[in-house]
Amino acid sequence: MKKIALVSTLALILAACGGGSDSSSDNGNGGDNNNGGGTVTAPTAVKGTIDTVDAAQNKVVVNGYGYDVAGVSYGDVKLNINDLQPNMMVQIGSAQKAAAVQVQLEPTITGKVTAIDPVAGTFDVNGMTLTYKLSNEIELGDWVMVSSLPTADAGYKVLSVVKFENDDLVNHYEVEGRLSSLDNNAMSFKLGAALTVDYSAARVEDNATLANGQWVEVEGTMNVNTLEATTVEVEDYSDLANDTEVEGIVTWVDAQKTAFELNYQGRFVVNTQTKFEDGVKADLKQGALVEVTSVKNGTTQVATEVEFDDDNSTGDDNDNVGNWKEFETEGDVTSFDATAKSFVIKGVASSMTVIVDANTQYEDGIRFDTLNQQRIEVEGVVINGQNIAREIEADND
Repeated sequence: MKKIALVSTLALILAACGGGSDSSSDNGNGGDNNNGGGTVTAPTAVKGTIDTVDAAQNKVVVNGYGYDVAGVSYGDVKLNINDLQPNMMVQIGSAQKAAAVQVQLEPTITGKVTAIDPVAGTFDVNGMTLTYKLSNEIELGDWVMVSSLPTADAGYKVLSVVKFENDDLVNHYEVEGRLSSLDNNAMSFKLGAALTVDYSAARVEDNATLANGQWVEVEGTMNVNTLEATTVEVEDYSDLANDTEVEGIVTWVDAQKTAFELNYQGRFVVNTQTKFEDGVKADLKQGALVEVTSVKNGTTQVATEVEFDDDNSTGDDNDNVGNWKEFETEGDVTSFDATAKSFVIKGVASSMTVIVDANTQYEDGIRFDTLNQQRIEVEGVVINGQNIAREIEADND
């Protein structure tokens, strides 16, 4: 799907039928939404950001599909179409063909701007320093919504920062990100690259067990630079409906290109039936911007189509492309640390410490607690200098 700008995202389910848009954005099926050939039906569900907004016509284009807008909201707060801007993350609820839809805002971060450095092109929100040139309308103390993509260091590549002046939204803080440095005794963890979260008073949705590597959404209040959570929710792609289109950034690919991870949130399997559009299988690599349509096979999401975005991040100098790293090694496990969830693997020339997390998969009957003294093969990613395992299997050679 050709995009107007770099507009990938991490979060939203959408069940709707496209149509009604006057936009000439590509619809992902080889033609425009309004090309005189009839209405193009959107996928069963879509995750993406806003391409364009036409407030006068009450229309919005998301992932190349046009929708008539019936209403806009953020949580329980009602907003309107004038609050929408390109590159904002949204969720569009289910609708019948040609029916107007409800647009639910789904930002990565909401909070108050506490510092602005126009020279460096950075600003602070919720205890984090982000790189983005703010509009002149945004000032210290303003409440904003930030939409972003994940980066190689589990940080945030900002796509948009939108100011809101709504009394119902003041003092609402929310952050999504990759969970790390989990300390169950202190009841704290890190989000993204640096934000400290205190979850001692939080409700964990669905009674989920928190683990490093999960993608979580946290709501709460800020106490200096610590987010004191009231709710923590684990988010992944396990509940995607069949034929859902998810747009995002590839955060890991296995050596055989038979599986890949998207947005640190979930894994998709590639098989002989997987179709590739605007690229080939060899283009599937870390940092690539893709749109993935999938179906569920048991507990596995199988990619039926992978479409490469024209604004592929491998050509963007501002997205930490050079920092994307993977590793592959084999050898004998000489020790492991159950507390740190790590082990040391000794290869031919050197040893490496490897960490397992919530997204590590084990093959050949291997479990973490049976790794010691085994000979294994490991594939993984490097995040902030740590080698994080994605696949562990027996080394049968």
